[in-house]
Amino acid sequence: MLRPDLVALTDQGLIQLSNAGLVKRALRELEMGALPELEEANDAIIARFADGTSTRLSSGQALADAACSCPSSGMCRHRVMLAVAYRARHAATDAGDASAPDWNPASFDAEQVADSLSASAKAELSRLLRSRHPVRLEYGKTPTAYLPIATVRFLVPSDLSYARCDCELGTHCAHVGMAVKAFQTAEGGSQAVIGGVSEGEAGIDVTSLRVTCDAVIERLLGAGTVAGPAAHAQTIEAARRSAQQANAVQLLLVLEALEEQIVDYDSRSARHDEHIVLQLVAGLFARTRAKDSVSALGLGEPFETPMGKTRLVSLGARLHQEGADIRASILLADSDTGATMVMEKPFSPLPSEDARGFAASLSTRQMSVGMPVGGLGRGQILTSVARRRADGVLTLGRGSGGRSQLMPRDALFNFPQPLAATSVERVAAELSNQQISLLRPHRRFDILHVFDIDEVIGQSWSPGRQLWEAGAHLANDGGKIWFERPFDAAAPGAPGILAVAFEGKWGPVRQVAGTVRLVGGAVVCEPWSISADRFIVPDLEVDESDHTVAAIAASALRNVLDEAEDLLSGMLHAGQRSQGTVQALAPAISTRLLERGYRQASQNINSDITTLNVEYFCKAAIWLLTLQETRDTETA
Repeated sequence: MLRPDLVALTDQGLIQLSNAGLVKRALRELEMGALPELEEANDAIIARFADGTSTRLSSGQALADAACSCPSSGMCRHRVMLAVAYRARHAATDAGDASAPDWNPASFDAEQVADSLSASAKAELSRLLRSRHPVRLEYGKTPTAYLPIATVRFLVPSDLSYARCDCELGTHCAHVGMAVKAFQTAEGGSQAVIGGVSEGEAGIDVTSLRVTCDAVIERLLGAGTVAGPAAHAQTIEAARRSAQQANAVQLLLVLEALEEQIVDYDSRSARHDEHIVLQLVAGLFARTRAKDSVSALGLGEPFETPMGKTRLVSLGARLHQEGADIRASILLADSDTGATMVMEKPFSPLPSEDARGFAASLSTRQMSVGMPVGGLGRGQILTSVARRRADGVLTLGRGSGGRSQLMPRDALFNFPQPLAATSVERVAAELSNQQISLLRPHRRFDILHVFDIDEVIGQSWSPGRQLWEAGAHLANDGGKIWFERPFDAAAPGAPGILAVAFEGKWGPVRQVAGTVRLVGGAVVCEPWSISADRFIVPDLEVDESDHTVAAIAASALRNVLDEAEDLLSGMLHAGQRSQGTVQALAPAISTRLLERGYRQASQNINSDITTLNVEYFCKAAIWLLTLQETRDTETA
């Protein structure tokens, strides 16, 4: 047999090398018996087609480089058909795709990896491994490594030339070396952490990062957010320069978000939230003092990664009212790897538009050139000029020879695991075991999954809480999941759309995609889209139901932890002007915390907090926010 690699290629592997359409067509022709005439010479495989086309694959040549008499210069149906026909011919003796063995890329040795990489890729691999990277692994016929910055699939056993990455290079890149190392480190497990050196080995002065970030916090405690961007520009810029010199990507993302919050307050934007400011400030302090500072700071991570030719499928959209503006967020998933990302953009009404006209026109507003909100939220993109930031934000460029094409998507789509979640129990374990938010990678969206639905249990609308709720059983005994969607003035009809969709207006609910969280041990999903007989995006649909929703929600019940969080948030907001209020309220809150069993939190909210000392303040904030996060996870 001339080419055992072609026999080992699975259908998914062929899709990675070409696209799903070409492979489906080739498989249909195989089923119909419309095969080319194959000739196996000593140094080549030649396929002759009924239309007169001839395709020649020489020994050692990549499939995409095969000589074909058709006009296509890349992977064409003839090249794919040659591989499919060759695989089918040898299936009887070599077992082919149906019984290809599971295998582990850990079998590659260091010399094989080194030989497959260029000098620049080796240098990049060395740089990337200075930082720690959590990697999720899948085994089987096509082992896959999900890196934080890329996804690598191994299409053919023991052949690194068939390792495919979703980065711009696509193959023979540093990410392939990282993926092999992850499989070797995991020793058969599904998780691995690779790379990382000590601060000294990395040549990083964490003390400098700590000092500049503390200066940002000290300035906020003194002047407050109310002082505006100019009052904080110098300290934030110094911290940013320090983070850039250290290549501390996670710190850069937090500083960027903090600066956005200060600007939002100054412009009286509804995007400002003083509780988010508290979380960001506590994160600055925590990350510069974490035991695993290399991971917490994101040392050595790339801030942005160019992606290769990719199909990105919409998982739905959310519209958020922010004062007079509306922010549109669209979740997208790589159809092959399941990697997720988000496109976001705020929109303002035109001078000639009233509120109703603005809402009606939003679907036609452009997220990017040629990408309207409505089309992107309900469709999919084929692109070769996408860039993915470390926080999951996607941007589309106009690179030389590259373009992005918008197309509709099918109602149902088979996404790879773990994006496609088959077990509520596994999702709950994933959420329970994640690191506290102050130290884990800074992302623009929560954990999300796509769920196959077997049966809707029921639904309800709570007028007082302005909250739609529902429950469902997952397919294949995957467990029970709960859904919640709060009212948002940007999409007032969304609860009504969800209600009629779950009643079966567009056929049985088959899939739901959305962000997930753990509440009292139960997995709760906020739906961004529903798949029934058609694809439904609640925030982009026109509500034709009789459901009426009041625009003002009732205040949620609050406890002493919420009051303590308000106190600390107010200190950052008003700066030293808050000192009198803090001195008056802190003793009472401290006493109530102690009465409810929060002894350490009570000790942190004491007279020392009124001094506006960075260390006292941040320790109190970290303790309190961790308590709040634990409470949200453990109590309903």
